[in-house]
Amino acid sequence: MIDAETQYRKLVRVLPAWYRAERGDEMVGTLLDLHGERARAALWSELWALLALGVRTRLAGRAAPARTVALGDLVRAGVLLGLLWGALKSAAYVGNELRLVLEHPGDELSPLMHSALRSYLIRHLVLLAAGLVPLALLVDGWRRAARIAAGAILAAGALWGLTRYSLSLGPDLVVNYAPQWLPLVLLLLAFHADAPLPPARPWWWAIGGSLVAAVTAEYAFAHGVGRLAGLSPLLWLCTVAGAGYLLLRRRTEQRAAASTLALAVCLALVVAQTLVEKRAFHFPFDVLVIAQVSLAGLVVVALTVIGIRDYRRTVVNH
Repeated sequence: MIDAETQYRKLVRVLPAWYRAERGDEMVGTLLDLHGERARAALWSELWALLALGVRTRLAGRAAPARTVALGDLVRAGVLLGLLWGALKSAAYVGNELRLVLEHPGDELSPLMHSALRSYLIRHLVLLAAGLVPLALLVDGWRRAARIAAGAILAAGALWGLTRYSLSLGPDLVVNYAPQWLPLVLLLLAFHADAPLPPARPWWWAIGGSLVAAVTAEYAFAHGVGRLAGLSPLLWLCTVAGAGYLLLRRRTEQRAAASTLALAVCLALVVAQTLVEKRAFHFPFDVLVIAQVSLAGLVVVALTVIGIRDYRRTVVNH
């Protein structure tokens, strides 16, 4: 029985220290009672509930220490921004492919090119839905439906990835797809029943405006600014958005630290993803690319420094 108690005390460490101090002994006692009664089904059910409770308490949205709530807010803000980036990137590709369709109607392209273009368009529409559907469900208040959608998309994406990239899995591939798929994993963990939902009206405006801007950037600037954009007009858009957030954000907002740090992390992942894609296509790293990466890096550093300062001001000092 002593061995079982030691084992269960180790399992209870999935809970944060502040929660273990309040209810740790009680939960160990419950597990020991079920172990003694040899109630395997009830014991496994209790262990699963313990794991889920560990996630909820470590990514809490309320009724927890300020540091824990701040971590939960940071992860949830990252989920929203990550899903938005996935939708923006796919929308940009869709805009570019629609431009090609409109500029080359009829027989200007070979049947093979038309077939490839349709294939790419369908693929990017699916990826657009993969980012947009869970995000829209969350913003509209459908938490359970958003988690179900995220789980289904992850399962389908894992199956597709294993069949297509089983022999070529490597760091570059992970970096390339992480900004799209990691937010779905974190959505399942962070948007539990006790987590706050995002405010609807600001996020609907952000989604609509960002999608229009992404499609316009790829469609309208393909033969102008697009050639001078270095990496991507969409990356310029995200960098400018990060700088604009620093200038226009509400300093009195309680969750400003979480949003600022989440934006820094997401922008850093976007830069890394774009560089990996550029290397995969063997595009040159010229002065303009270096300038763009440097500018984005400065915005990331500024977001990080200000986010940490706000965190100390709103969480540690209070």
